[in-house]
Amino acid sequence: MPRTTIRTEDITASEVTTAKMAVDPTNASNLSSGSVPLAQLGNVDTSQITANQDDIALLGFKVAANGSLARYNLVDQFIDAFEDASGVDASASTNETRNASNYYAGTGTADTFAAFTTVETTTWTAPAGLTQAEVLVVGGGGGATGTTTNGLKGGGGGAGGIVHDTDYPITAGTVYDLSVGGGGAGTAYGTTASNGTDTVWNINAEASGLALTAKGGGYGNSYNGSGGSGGSGGGAAGSGSGGASNQASFTGATSYGYAGGSGSGNMQGGGGGAGGVGSTNPPGVAGDGREFTTFVAYGTDTNNVASTGANGGWFGGGGGGAAASSEDGARGGGGDGGGTGQTPANGTNGLANTGGGGGGSYTGSSGSSSGGSGGSGGIFINYSLTTYNDMTLVSNAQTAQDGAPTTGDLVITYTDGAGTATVNTDIKAYISRDGSAYTSAVTLVAQGTTGGHTILTANGVDLSGIATGTSMRWKIETLNQSVSKQTRIQAVSLGWS
Repeated sequence: MPRTTIRTEDITASEVTTAKMAVDPTNASNLSSGSVPLAQLGNVDTSQITANQDDIALLGFKVAANGSLARYNLVDQFIDAFEDASGVDASASTNETRNASNYYAGTGTADTFAAFTTVETTTWTAPAGLTQAEVLVVGGGGGATGTTTNGLKGGGGGAGGIVHDTDYPITAGTVYDLSVGGGGAGTAYGTTASNGTDTVWNINAEASGLALTAKGGGYGNSYNGSGGSGGSGGGAAGSGSGGASNQASFTGATSYGYAGGSGSGNMQGGGGGAGGVGSTNPPGVAGDGREFTTFVAYGTDTNNVASTGANGGWFGGGGGGAAASSEDGARGGGGDGGGTGQTPANGTNGLANTGGGGGGSYTGSSGSSSGGSGGSGGIFINYSLTTYNDMTLVSNAQTAQDGAPTTGDLVITYTDGAGTATVNTDIKAYISRDGSAYTSAVTLVAQGTTGGHTILTANGVDLSGIATGTSMRWKIETLNQSVSKQTRIQAVSLGWS
């Protein structure tokens, strides 16, 4: 009887072809019921799915930027183009600085102060990256002349002139020459005291008008003598005339200097201060100094006491004139470092590095006294430098809605502010699913640019090896940062499944 069935042994391998089949199994339209075995899904091309994930992140960055939106969340993804700082955990990040152009970098600023307080000619080299500085130049204060018997009196010395520039242009690496002026010597009656010495910043630029020169203060004179002219004029006693200020103006800077007070009969004038004219009335009060709040460490306070910090910042006070026999000793200029006029002792010296004028003196019917010497000047520089620090930038957490994810996808865009960052060396990234434990550094792959920003991706990152959870975070590090390598993180997207 003929067989009506085909047995396995009757089929030779590869003998039955697709063309011999009644229904072509390779044609998807012939699949009308049932399901495709999971093993067969390995044949599906998923490359475009990954590309679509990246495109969604990039589109999200553009939406955020165009709409000035804060960080926003999708179902299994959050996107931050740093339109504000709300998406960054500042407590977990270090050295992060958000720029107004909507990126994060490890740059910052450090306020720096330099002071030259020794009477000498020296140099200062401008540090790298500096383009301008606030410069205060103070001339040496003038000395006062002393007195002898018969109640003669001495006028106080004039303060050193002051030049102040809030934004003096600086060229990084340039060596600037400078000299600090000393105070003029105080002398006994019958001899002339000395003017203070000029203080000069950027000596080699005098011909071009960029040097800042603070004139030394004028000397104070005794009874009927005229005070010397200088940054501030010296005072005079009796019928003598106070000296004039010859402090000049300088390119881009403001200068200060005032005339000394004149005597009137037995009324002795105090030295002219950098903040006001010396008094012509007894007891010969000096012109006040001037306050500069950004230079507090080397000035005086409002009580004319050497500064110890935040209460200081006064410079350039004139020396007080000597007191009349019926007066107490005259004070120096308020908050300035000018010397105090004395009776019947020697005048006091102006305070060092303030440019204060020396104080005048008075004697009674016998004896003699000397005027005080002026205080030395100084140069003070205040500036801010940009610092370049390695940065750790950590996102705030978002809760995964469908349980603990097993894979993560990062998209990062960055730019080079200076130099060229090496991906996975100068930029590293990490993912956490419990908010604290992170993967090892993921492998970032460059994917071209968008809007001038380089695109980095890490797709399908395995999260199974870290602590489980649903608190999703990313962490990015910029490393090896310096003036020649500045990496700016522009936007970040983290997705998961």
